[in-house]
Amino acid sequence: MDKRNLTLLTDLYELTMMQGYYVENSANETVIFDMFYRSNPNKNGYAICAGLDQVIDYINNLHFDDEDIEYLRSTKIFRDDFLEYLRNFKFTGDIYA
Repeated sequence: MDKRNLTLLTDLYELTMMQGYYVENSANETVIFDMFYRSNPNKNGYAICAGLDQVIDYINNLHFDDEDIEYLRSTKIFRDDFLEYLRNFKFTGDIYA
């Protein structure tokens, strides 16, 4: 698999929500997320899912490097203690597909 750091290829909303959980001391609670798309392309009644290996690889390699942290700091949206939390962030959990 490609080992480029793709961590910041996400919606800013996801990161601000993550900070909200952190501030409320809920950052380490068990949560469930779904991967989805909004509608079938071309109004088809079905979809073929490909790329699950890449999604799992992305999640398993999710980490915030120094460059990510400095970029997030430059937005002036995130607290310093949250950015330090991200420095050690690593996915732990189960993936069901």
